[in-house]
Amino acid sequence: MTIKGSTRFQAMSGRLSRQIKAHSEEIYKPGDRKVLRKFAMREAADFLGVKQNTFRHYVSSMSDRIPVGEMDKSNRRYFTLEEIHTIQRVLLDEGKIVADLDPRRRPDEPCVVVTCFNLKGGSGKSTCAATLAMNLAELGYRVLACDLDSQASFTNVFDVNPEYHPEMLTAYDMIRYEEPVSAREVIQKTYFPNIDLIPADMSLMEFEYETALSFRTPNGTGAFHTRIANGLQPVLGDYDIVIFDTPPQLSFAVMAALFASQGVLIPLNASMIDIMSLTHFLAMAASLMEVVEAHQPDHGFGFVKMVLTRFEPSDQSQVNMASFLRTALSESVLRSEFLKSAAVTDAARTKEMVVEMEPRDINRKTYERVINSINQITVELEAEIRRVRGRSDGA
Repeated sequence: MTIKGSTRFQAMSGRLSRQIKAHSEEIYKPGDRKVLRKFAMREAADFLGVKQNTFRHYVSSMSDRIPVGEMDKSNRRYFTLEEIHTIQRVLLDEGKIVADLDPRRRPDEPCVVVTCFNLKGGSGKSTCAATLAMNLAELGYRVLACDLDSQASFTNVFDVNPEYHPEMLTAYDMIRYEEPVSAREVIQKTYFPNIDLIPADMSLMEFEYETALSFRTPNGTGAFHTRIANGLQPVLGDYDIVIFDTPPQLSFAVMAALFASQGVLIPLNASMIDIMSLTHFLAMAASLMEVVEAHQPDHGFGFVKMVLTRFEPSDQSQVNMASFLRTALSESVLRSEFLKSAAVTDAARTKEMVVEMEPRDINRKTYERVINSINQITVELEAEIRRVRGRSDGA
């Protein structure tokens, strides 16, 4: 018996949606929100960029001026991320952290906008974008995470679910052609300190249709490539970095995100098929950017970097491909790779990133291995952020 495709797809979508909702309610009871775990002294010291013994001394000698955390039953001291950020500001004010290492931008420095994208699916793009957003937030950066993928996986990671709240405003509402709303109305606070979110949902597809129609019937509402930049402009002063997660396609929304960005991060698997795909993707992006740049000749990027994802150092073919790519593109490829890990897979089962997980719940070596890779990528990204801001490499 033949059944219409629309009927099949709708039935499968409904069944999956019900199962996902049931699975989510097993992890979080209805009405519950995700809560970020507390961090041990060693982790807090790492976020602050000080030695653990030095941090321990600050906690004991400055207890009248900084939060001192909470002791658990094992006599270990833990801090919320809000407490760590409060400590960071006090240490900066008192000169115990070098001012040039302050993650917050100075009044004369720009908010750095970064687009994370790749035309090929399966590169770990959303995982990479969300993980780096969280890691930067832990370090004290004020992050605006912006989802431009109608599938909204980036949005769901931050425990925001527009599909359950039809009235929720999304990225589409900020950039739509008729009566767009302000970014402040769209931005959602998240459970993760220092991260705000512009969510996505299926309505983003409407932007593509509206943009195509605008070429035939211009209505004076502004060129499509400026809509994201103009929409974000009033709120950039509240943040240090904006990270766009994008769909695996060179859509009008992606082009607008690139136009709004000073930096580009391209997650990429170390395989010849992915590298060949990247070649065509870059050529296509170059052609389309030429069209945009014709309207804004001074637009450019402070950096374009590739990061190898789902990388297995024991896989010789991946090692060879990584070497090939670095030979071909040199400094455009980050030195550090985002390692493939069971810890990342385990975290995803509960809609988490590995940086959120309690280290005691994971094999220690497995956890440290992937966290070290994430930290090293973040260090390299921070260097690029400083350069865009105009600070020296060591600042």
